[in-house]
Amino acid sequence: MTNSMAISVNTAQRLYWLGRYVQRAETLLRELVSSYDYVIDRDTDDGRKLYAKLGVDIDYVNALDFLKQGIYGDHGSSIESIITWARENAIETRHLLDERGFATLNKIYNHIVAGRDGRVSPTSLEEMIDDFALILGIFSSELERPRAYHFIRLGQQIERFDLILRLYQGVDFVTSEWETMGAIAKGLNEHYQPVEFSASSIGDALEKVNSVIDRVIMVTLPTASQTQG
Repeated sequence: MTNSMAISVNTAQRLYWLGRYVQRAETLLRELVSSYDYVIDRDTDDGRKLYAKLGVDIDYVNALDFLKQGIYGDHGSSIESIITWARENAIETRHLLDERGFATLNKIYNHIVAGRDGRVSPTSLEEMIDDFALILGIFSSELERPRAYHFIRLGQQIERFDLILRLYQGVDFVTSEWETMGAIAKGLNEHYQPVEFSASSIGDALEKVNSVIDRVIMVTLPTASQTQG
């Protein structure tokens, strides 16, 4: 296989979502640790406020239980759910991934599964943050196939925009980076036409940001059958 190998729509989507899930896990872990400090001695409801921004109702009895709910809670924003989805996409695209990045992702997954019945500590979360930062760095700089790299990068960037909008309600924070995302998309699909970013609301901004991948893959990427031979 070469750097110019064709990538099917299915593979492109999996690489994109791998980038999103890894970025989501790293960002939410940082928010979880930060909110934990507030729950301890400043605002016991800070954790509930954090997850409300994600559309999740979360309940806990103390700060350590808050961490437990953030990692293992029965909701789609739990770190356990996110890392499981990331790993599933990584398995399907393993032939395109740096081995160290894949191994680190597996290490985090196994650690989370093994610790389900144990105590969650801030130290263990900080170690996971370091591991996710390593994965993001590896996937961003050392993939052998530039096309795969750019799909992961697009996922990372869109997820970061999405979370900025949801967590900080900051439309103004993402407009300056819209061109960067457009450049990545254009590199993946020369027919991609960027949409002017002039969002009137958070909902409008989210719709525009999350529609980018569909417009990247809908025209020029081959179907899975076209890449088999």
